[in-house]
Amino acid sequence: MFLISLICSLIYLIFSICININWINDIACYFGYFLAIYLVVFVAIIPGFNYVFNFISLLFNKKEKKLCSKEEDVTILIPVYNSKKTIKDTLESIKKQKYTGDIYINIIDDGSTDGSLELLKSLDLDSNISIIEAEHKGKAEALNKGLEKVKTEYTITIDSDTVLHPLAIRKIMNKLVNSNKKTAATAGCLFVKNNKKSFITKLQEWDYTLGIFGVKFVQGNFNSTLVAQGAFSAYKTRILKEIGGWQDSVGEDIVLTWQLLSCGYETNFVKNAIAYTEVPEKFRDLGKQRKRWARGMIEAFKKVKVFRSKKLNFKSKFLMCLNVFFPFIDLALLIFVPLGLILLALGKPLLIGWISLLVIPFGLLLCLLIEIRRKNMLKEIECKLEKRSILGFIVYVLLYAFILAPYCLIGYISELINCKKKW
Repeated sequence: MFLISLICSLIYLIFSICININWINDIACYFGYFLAIYLVVFVAIIPGFNYVFNFISLLFNKKEKKLCSKEEDVTILIPVYNSKKTIKDTLESIKKQKYTGDIYINIIDDGSTDGSLELLKSLDLDSNISIIEAEHKGKAEALNKGLEKVKTEYTITIDSDTVLHPLAIRKIMNKLVNSNKKTAATAGCLFVKNNKKSFITKLQEWDYTLGIFGVKFVQGNFNSTLVAQGAFSAYKTRILKEIGGWQDSVGEDIVLTWQLLSCGYETNFVKNAIAYTEVPEKFRDLGKQRKRWARGMIEAFKKVKVFRSKKLNFKSKFLMCLNVFFPFIDLALLIFVPLGLILLALGKPLLIGWISLLVIPFGLLLCLLIEIRRKNMLKEIECKLEKRSILGFIVYVLLYAFILAPYCLIGYISELINCKKKW
């Protein structure tokens, strides 16, 4: 399947280069060949290549066999920092899990100042729940303190603002336990919990149900999920301890996942293990989050010597290499859209013309396929999502990447020049 997807996307790449040569020449008359080639490659050709690769991968993905196994005991790590408003809902969702194995919970308070620790101590907690007090040293350190106390063969991480679907732990554990011996981690499926709070959360709802879901689906098919996100993922405890747990970094979950892959392990994704997480409600906070995510990606490249690793398989290395293009795409979008609109206003549709918009139908076709796959998955576990904003979808398709591009670029540059890290 991987080879078919790669060959089809390479054929598209050659075709795309051929049909865009005249467009490059037209742009070069005004801006020179360097800018012309840069814009066309990173606005049309590379995104199109990526869309085709993802589309073919999803089109030919194999149906998973329904596997049953003994439900193993598991320990859940919940790092808490100023989560007084959300932690009770998180714990309540764990209590409602349809899972027959024993679930142990290590709550690590990372020096909260909002009364989270006092609230936790006041609750009538079951004997399987432990509270670990720690100084405020960041999420990675909190997770490592919790990991030290884990005695079960499997570990799950959940954020303190995450709420689990009743079948979430059963599904994620079933996937991990029945995966091959090389599998070190399984990423769960995240959707937006506070989707009705603002237009910004409605935008992110489309991002989580189309963009993030689709990417993880594809990567999971190749046992190369690049981010086993801290908000909801399951791991083999032995392997976590073997690599020393989480590193102190902005993107501790990205770095951890890449470490696992570079050591020769595999990571996958389970589409029907659903958790709901809170997303930023204001544009400023969304920008900060994406700045952190972008910085985390560059940090992963720096901390994990991807291209030197002899144990990293070709599929994982290929998918990581696609990430190398992200900064160039974001910069191209930042130049392309404003410049194109200015020229369009002057009556010259040189950039925002029919040929530059050819990539949009590819994107819409991919969105449709992802939507079909997601809806089929939700039927399997009898889960329904509320109706999403149509306006949000239009803005997501046409402008979402552009409006987040400057924040991502700041994140990339901040890590490259080693600016002080802020969480």
